[in-house]
Amino acid sequence: MSISRRVVYDINSLIDKTVIIKLTNGKTYTGQLSSFEIDPFMVSISNAKDNENNVYYKAIINGSIISEILIKNAPIFDVKEFASLIEKSLNLRPGDIKVYEEAGVITVLEKIKVTENGVEGSGPLAQRIYDLFNEYVEKKKRETSR
Repeated sequence: MSISRRVVYDINSLIDKTVIIKLTNGKTYTGQLSSFEIDPFMVSISNAKDNENNVYYKAIINGSIISEILIKNAPIFDVKEFASLIEKSLNLRPGDIKVYEEAGVITVLEKIKVTENGVEGSGPLAQRIYDLFNEYVEKKKRETSR
């Protein structure tokens, strides 16, 4: 994967996450990243709050004045880690599980889809994956709250 694609992937993974955007003029905005454009570079954040405690419904920021985009909290859901957990816990073959890391998606037996939002599918296997997902997320939340 090229460096520019990695940057796009990284920014894309921040959609709907809380970010801190520092500008070259010293101003800082904190809010939920709602969208971005690469060329020309621009970002849009919702529920934005600046360093003077002004609150805005939405802020669209020109990329030429952005010096940093920061994330405080690491993501809870790691697709590779969870795919490995599914494989080991449910004794599935590696070929039964496909990981689409860029999209943050796991498919199991091409019928069950797992994302950071949960499990889509039906049947006993989907229920077992759902239970495993809930345990995994709870464990991760406990680890990050320490």
